[in-house]
Amino acid sequence: MRNFVRTAAIRTWQFLHAFWLIIGLSVGILLLMESCVRVQRSVSERMSGVRPGAPPSGDPQAKLPWFDEFTKEYDVTRPQRWKSYLYWGRQPSFTGRYVNIDSAGRRITPQPSTPAIPVARVFFFGGSTMWGTAQRDDHTIAAEASRRLQTLAGPGNRIEVTNFGESGYVTTQELIELELELRAGNRPNVVVFYDGINDVGTTLQYGAPGIPQNESKRVSEFAMGRALDRTGFARGLGKDLSAEGILLREGFNQLALVDWIKSKKPSPPLTFISADSAARSTVRVYAENMRMVEALAKAYGFQAVYVWQPSIHSTTKPLTKFEERIVKGIRNDPFQLRTRGTQLAIPPIVDSAMATIAPGRFVNATGLFAGDTMSVFVDRIGHNTEASVPKIVDSFWPALEAAVQRSRAGTAVDTSANVRRRTP
Repeated sequence: MRNFVRTAAIRTWQFLHAFWLIIGLSVGILLLMESCVRVQRSVSERMSGVRPGAPPSGDPQAKLPWFDEFTKEYDVTRPQRWKSYLYWGRQPSFTGRYVNIDSAGRRITPQPSTPAIPVARVFFFGGSTMWGTAQRDDHTIAAEASRRLQTLAGPGNRIEVTNFGESGYVTTQELIELELELRAGNRPNVVVFYDGINDVGTTLQYGAPGIPQNESKRVSEFAMGRALDRTGFARGLGKDLSAEGILLREGFNQLALVDWIKSKKPSPPLTFISADSAARSTVRVYAENMRMVEALAKAYGFQAVYVWQPSIHSTTKPLTKFEERIVKGIRNDPFQLRTRGTQLAIPPIVDSAMATIAPGRFVNATGLFAGDTMSVFVDRIGHNTEASVPKIVDSFWPALEAAVQRSRAGTAVDTSANVRRRTP
């Protein structure tokens, strides 16, 4: 009997030893293959001169003395946090030399802080171009406008500027954020909406307008959260094993090796709605959002200015060598190519829609840089160089100045002016 037990123990040990040896070898091989794929990817990125999150080779601002430090600070502030109703927003309270975030998660706009009570408040809404991607605090659109606005305040006064821009936001998110501020009692005198690029992008991303960027990720995140907590407050081994299985699967899917294997499977051809349909549906949602802003403006007593932003997809400017490389990449990307077609189709449609909604307060800046040889765009999304920001503000400054003056005078919005256009 003693020999039997001893033999069984030895065989069990041998089995466990062999089992863990196989597991260890398998994990070792997996890690080796994962390392090889990551090294190969890194080498390819270095050889191509492209690094995720980094500016394309030849960025016109990359050689400026402030750029490297700015980029490090920008990278630190990129992580997002959950914001009710809005999905995401910057983490609050970051202090840097070129990028600063306040306690509410908003980009700080340098401006006078005294006297305590401003004579007017101006809110700026938009996506990453309004937030100031590729620009230092002093050189964002909001900062440039703020410097000019202070000249309207008069001696001993100030006009307060708040930049509500956030990466990826579409007009519906901006409208909701305005509603939340009004609900909280934060009342502006003037609001500026600077949009276009993100609204078009989401229409093409989903084949329908008015959806936030990457909505499919929010759907999967919600589904995973519900799966992890599928039994509510119940406890037990079954729930724990189920949750651990989900997390293990998600971790496995993050492997570069898995991503490489998936990339070898032929992808189905991309299909997009026509450029004309995308343009019309995008403008329809945009116009309805702005119509709601107009209703809020009437109820809460503020003025509104709307700007359809310039983009590299629709610009007619003479391109710099760097911008030529961007456009070449657009022409080789089906999604970007359809984006370009949609942006080109939008100007007359959005002009017509906004003519009755906000006469004299809508600025179509599509053709703003026509004939201009300066460096304007730093990527295919449409982010702008600091040098181009003053001209961007020039495009809507007359409308903004008039809105501020009307607001301070307490006069009604002038609806008799012609729509301001800057199309070529």
